[in-house]
Amino acid sequence: MKIKISAIIFLSLICIMTNGQADSNTFGFVAYWSQGDSYDFKVTKIQKRWKEGVLIKNDSTQVITNFKVQQETDSLYQINWSFKNNLANTYDLPDTVLESLSDYAIMEVLYNTTELGEYIGITNWEEIRDIMQGLFKIVFTAVAEQQGEDPDEMLKMAEPVLAIYNSKQGVEQLVFPELQSFHFPFGLEYSHDSYFEYEDLIPNMFGGDPIRGDAVLFVDSVDFENQYCILKQQMKLNPEDTKAVILQLFKQMGISDKEFKKFSKTAVFEINTDNTYEYYYNPGVPIKIETLRETMIDIDKKKGKRVDKLVIELLP
Repeated sequence: MKIKISAIIFLSLICIMTNGQADSNTFGFVAYWSQGDSYDFKVTKIQKRWKEGVLIKNDSTQVITNFKVQQETDSLYQINWSFKNNLANTYDLPDTVLESLSDYAIMEVLYNTTELGEYIGITNWEEIRDIMQGLFKIVFTAVAEQQGEDPDEMLKMAEPVLAIYNSKQGVEQLVFPELQSFHFPFGLEYSHDSYFEYEDLIPNMFGGDPIRGDAVLFVDSVDFENQYCILKQQMKLNPEDTKAVILQLFKQMGISDKEFKKFSKTAVFEINTDNTYEYYYNPGVPIKIETLRETMIDIDKKKGKRVDKLVIELLP
């Protein structure tokens, strides 16, 4: 039976239904952290793009991050997520530009969770927004000059995308998606054979209605003795909702009415995700998280494909 409710309501109902029903075949995802707890993770982000079946982009970045419990109260945890920013290594930039980026070398993200470990939000997102805007301005200007383009024109064209980073939601969803992946399983109770079907609602970064997604979440395996488990989540975004969001972006970027009408009739977008969460559910520490998003695009009979992969691995 398919439960068509938002993710928040869905998760809340599961918590209510499972309350007081724990047995030897169930396990709860609850954070058992203490102030000062610290873990190091390797975070890898990979992006690949194909055009007409030919691989045209294969980029990857890797950072070592530190997860530290700054504060613990009866109702929340405050977390410090820190790492060395390697945006400078993403582009082939001259030394003078790299020197300008040195001011942004270390980034600290402060965010809160509930007492169960459920993600609440970033508290210093405005500071991060300002850092990202400074970084983008430096990098865009350098790239434009390398390509013989007008930096102001390039920045103007990118305004609809860059504007996303002006909001708390944009910073959380696009800059640090790993945080929500890290805390995704928390706050629920599972059994060894749990399998849920539900309709999720993905925020629209450009404003407007959210994107619907048909999702499943299930327990792949569990070791009760070692308090270890693997969860899997798969989702297919609604093609019409996805198309509407992309066309909305095209409109904001100043695409002509003629091209807009043509894309509205012929464009096809398909986005699927496949995520794996490997955890010690007690004390609530991920061993390895792997998220995979595959995007298929067909615009004016020109086909493209994009794959985004995120891997979070616990370091010894």
